[in-house]
Amino acid sequence: MAYQGGTHGRLAVLLAALLAAPAALATLPTDGELSAAEIRRRIENRDCSGAVERLKQALAKNEPEAALMGGSMYEHGVCVKRDWQRAIPLYARAVEGGQPEGAERLAAGFADPVNGPDAAAAIWWAWRGRGFDQSECGVDGKAPADPERLVAEMGKWKPERLAYCTYVAGVMSTISAEMRFPDLARGFAVGGDVSLRFYPATPRFELKQTGSREYDLVGYFAVDRLRDRKRKAVTGGFEKVVGEVADRALRRYPHPKGIPEDTLIQTTYTFGYTLHNY
Repeated sequence: MAYQGGTHGRLAVLLAALLAAPAALATLPTDGELSAAEIRRRIENRDCSGAVERLKQALAKNEPEAALMGGSMYEHGVCVKRDWQRAIPLYARAVEGGQPEGAERLAAGFADPVNGPDAAAAIWWAWRGRGFDQSECGVDGKAPADPERLVAEMGKWKPERLAYCTYVAGVMSTISAEMRFPDLARGFAVGGDVSLRFYPATPRFELKQTGSREYDLVGYFAVDRLRDRKRKAVTGGFEKVVGEVADRALRRYPHPKGIPEDTLIQTTYTFGYTLHNY
């Protein structure tokens, strides 16, 4: 086990970027969720050999949540040597298993100058994540269905358009991939919505929490717990979470020149709960 040369910093990045706990209430977690939680626990306990061994076991069972975890471990160099090329197929396996976050992490990684960048791959995967709907970055204004046609279309783009699309694919995919449910709100079963306005020419974000809502608490709880759900610290943490990951996204990518001043990207992030059906 080795945590030398700033590995603790990489560990913090990984744990901040990975799912700390399921964002949805579930009566029974999936096998993949259990495996990912166990790998995460071993990383937190500095048990790298145990984390890698548990990862191998989960990958042998084709658990997509473990593939997502493994991709992040290789991308950030936590408990394994940093290797973007080994992260790519793991993220792809996660996507195939129904984890859209894998597509977002691929888009974010391919847009990152540390890994290339690869503009075509970044834009292709961004369209397969959540929330990327940039008509000027697609084929005929829509998500590309054929990677070869996307590459051919991109060959006709002006350099400014290519730089813009790669930049936005990276920034928005990083935000979607690394967004996490605030711990306090999750503990009190409180959800909320955050409106985001992104001005890429500046670049800057404007955030506004547009609402919060309460979900049924499960199990036994004190009456004081119901009152505590109303506290600002519980209901108002969503904007803070979005702001933190948005700031990280801006720091990750070089800002391209030539973006029109009036360019605006708007989206709303909804934090809520769903129940798995078993």
